[in-house]
Amino acid sequence: MRLLVTRPLVDAMPLAEQLAGQGHDVLVSPLINIELDAQVLVPPAAAYGGMAFTSANGVRAFMAQSDAQRMPPDEMAAWQQSPVFAVGPQTAAAAQAAGFSAIHQATGELAALAHLIDAHYDAALPVLHIAGRHRSGDLAALLDEKAVPAQRAVLYRAEAAEAFSDAARDALSDAEEPVDGVLLYSQRSATIFLALYNALPPHSALRPTAYCLAETIADTVREAGFMAQAPMTADSAALLDLLAV
Repeated sequence: MRLLVTRPLVDAMPLAEQLAGQGHDVLVSPLINIELDAQVLVPPAAAYGGMAFTSANGVRAFMAQSDAQRMPPDEMAAWQQSPVFAVGPQTAAAAQAAGFSAIHQATGELAALAHLIDAHYDAALPVLHIAGRHRSGDLAALLDEKAVPAQRAVLYRAEAAEAFSDAARDALSDAEEPVDGVLLYSQRSATIFLALYNALPPHSALRPTAYCLAETIADTVREAGFMAQAPMTADSAALLDLLAV
């Protein structure tokens, strides 16, 4: 299959290599660019009972900002030993790679993460949600409904791409060798993809099938007239299994 990978570059390249190794023809065109907000500092671990990450980008932003503000080793150790609540397996893997040890993993949905925190969080101090400026939901509000104290630290910006890469733009318009599928991992990337696709010059190429991490994302692209599939669980491995069918 000819596939378009739209994840941020740090995630897109290993995914593209994996797909190419499975025999796919892969194009990369990140739809979101991650930028650290250097003006926001990571607060002290002693003020919180744990952390929540809603994406691997949050983990990377936390580590980058901690390094940028020259966090002392004992303070970093305190954070890494705190309970961490990850929205899904990719975020949990990023947290583990960053040195966190007490990791609780949800199934990929924000509501599931809130339920997980409610079930396992027993600290009187608030949980710190490491977030980006653009969010598809409000974890703090969900936790407030469960009487779990929470605060948000916005450490990064997820800026929308203004255009497809040249190779992706040409391929999406190619009627002879069309793109068979596009991988969409978030609601926002789906929205950006649709906007950029609709801005392409008129062409006769077939629309690619959207392979989406979650059914809610698939619904968005279906409403725009695209065929879409999503796995039963919001998991990257399950998503990639769809490509083998």
